[in-house]
Amino acid sequence: MVWVLEFIMLKNRPPIVVILGHVDHGKTTLLDYLRKSNVAAREAGGITQHIKSFQLTTDNRQPITFIDTPGHAAFSQMRSRGSLLADIAILVVAGGDGVMPQTKESIQFIKSAGISFIVAITKSDLPGFNADHVKTQLTESDVIVEDLGGEVPAVSVSAKNGEGIADLLETIDLLAGMNPPQADPQGVLEAVVLESRLDNHKGPLAAVVVRSGQLITGKHLYMDKNIGKVRALLDWEGRQLASAGPSLPVEILGLSTVPPVGSIISDHPVTAESTSSSLSAPLPTALNPLLNIVLKTDVLGSLEALSSALPTGVNMVSSGTGDVTESDVLQAKASSARIYGFNVKTSSSVVKLASVEKVPLSLHRVIYELLEDIESRISPVVTEVVTGRAQILAEFKIDKERVAGCKCTEGEFNKSDSLQLLRGGQTLGSTRFKSLRSGKSSVSHIKTGAEFGVVFSPYLDFKPGDNIIAVK
Repeated sequence: MVWVLEFIMLKNRPPIVVILGHVDHGKTTLLDYLRKSNVAAREAGGITQHIKSFQLTTDNRQPITFIDTPGHAAFSQMRSRGSLLADIAILVVAGGDGVMPQTKESIQFIKSAGISFIVAITKSDLPGFNADHVKTQLTESDVIVEDLGGEVPAVSVSAKNGEGIADLLETIDLLAGMNPPQADPQGVLEAVVLESRLDNHKGPLAAVVVRSGQLITGKHLYMDKNIGKVRALLDWEGRQLASAGPSLPVEILGLSTVPPVGSIISDHPVTAESTSSSLSAPLPTALNPLLNIVLKTDVLGSLEALSSALPTGVNMVSSGTGDVTESDVLQAKASSARIYGFNVKTSSSVVKLASVEKVPLSLHRVIYELLEDIESRISPVVTEVVTGRAQILAEFKIDKERVAGCKCTEGEFNKSDSLQLLRGGQTLGSTRFKSLRSGKSSVSHIKTGAEFGVVFSPYLDFKPGDNIIAVK
């Protein structure tokens, strides 16, 4: 089985750079220096709670699109999504703290995405900064920097005084120039949803980065259905745009629904598809819930990240975005649930009703505090780990066997993996690879971005649009 991809009018586009690393290692402060706005100080607890994106344009270099991703463990899905979208990653490691758990997690995201990356050793202005120690630590994660004979560039930087920033940007230019990212600006629109929310005044909003084609004011947009018409496009500084091309991050106004984070928006109803299920489908559990909760968050990305971070045994009776309402209290009462709110408000009447109905109500602005609250009420349970995700694009028949034509969207697959078939977020069954082929060759391993064909054993009744995941 062979797929032939035809690209028309491919042109170079600005590189998309994702910032990854451990919590409080200086990711947002670094980007704050670049965009000259005091973003870090406005984040609760000094920790970035949502993906941010902007494009840096200077007089003497090509534009660069940056994606800032949250640093807390609960937002690993957001970081993974950013790494899959990006062309280049910057792995931020604080020169005083060194390699930490989320540093190692970020390294795995980068390797799974198969993208070039730079190590930015931050906080060079602080006492205790030791770049050599960081470089040595990184070798334990199989990251060998150029100073030690490897191929990974490392730059010491300070977001306080600007030391090393010019070198960092020059290194990004160098990596982008070695393998220039390209897109068809006149092709079918593909825009990846990085964040979405329901605004009380503006309605559904979606922050996206255009992957190909043109996002144009007045055009109808699609996923699996028509989701509205672009009423306005706003860039990262709130300026209104008539259109947005490849690599440009913008916010869309005028949608009829809040699109799932990670989904693909198109201007063509035939090719449009939502990838939210392949990026964020939860693993089912047969265990009895130990804690019922009602969860309300400010935006969909927070809801998705929190949902994925909850320990097995927690049952979400209901969830959604927006402030806690009286109906939430009544639903929690009927289900013997606790209400948790993240970055949301509640009126005095709702607080009074919760008190009368004896419904526990906890509001938090920092993600790890909310999770610690939940974890203090339930013992953690080990869950299955998803190591690869793929979408079924087509169906073929070869030697009377049904073959699923797939594309790996995240992680990797090995021929020995245990698999689950998903449709609309629901598990249809478990299976394994009977046959795994790339092109005309049998293979034992598939990486992110690769297209491949599979025969399942035991047989499962799949169809295009379904997703498969590898679990351990």
